[in-house]
Amino acid sequence: MITRRAYALTSRWCVPAPRAACWSQLADPGSWPEWWPHLRSRVLRDGDEAGVGTRGVLVYRSPLGYRLRIGLEVLAADPPERVEFAVVGDLTGRATAQLDEVERDGAAWTSITTRWPVRTTRGWMNAAAPVLAPAFNWAHARVMSAGERGLVRRLTT
Repeated sequence: MITRRAYALTSRWCVPAPRAACWSQLADPGSWPEWWPHLRSRVLRDGDEAGVGTRGVLVYRSPLGYRLRIGLEVLAADPPERVEFAVVGDLTGRATAQLDEVERDGAAWTSITTRWPVRTTRGWMNAAAPVLAPAFNWAHARVMSAGERGLVRRLTT
């Protein structure tokens, strides 16, 4: 049996928009494909007013050509600062997003830090991890960078 490979993936986005504006976009995963390239999503169930209980399915197309299908469920939320997700599917574990308002040149910006302590579940990914883990990390960084650029465009144009 091949062991599931653990990854500790962290991304930091810097968005030239107030935290509330960033939160409103991130709290609506059904709209993510409108601004996040190579992503499809579907909300399966809406949660409470803070988003807790929301379930959705995301399908990402990696820059390396493979697709990742993951389910997310909002476990906890403190709008507009923090959200925690359960992650299932091709990745399992947790994900968190922390939104901090910062000031740059007298304007409100938002620093968004996402952490994904996850494990891969697909057999080929686990088998190839000793060689391809750096490529998987690179692909994750590219997907997240595309999301950052898309969110910036969405909120500034």
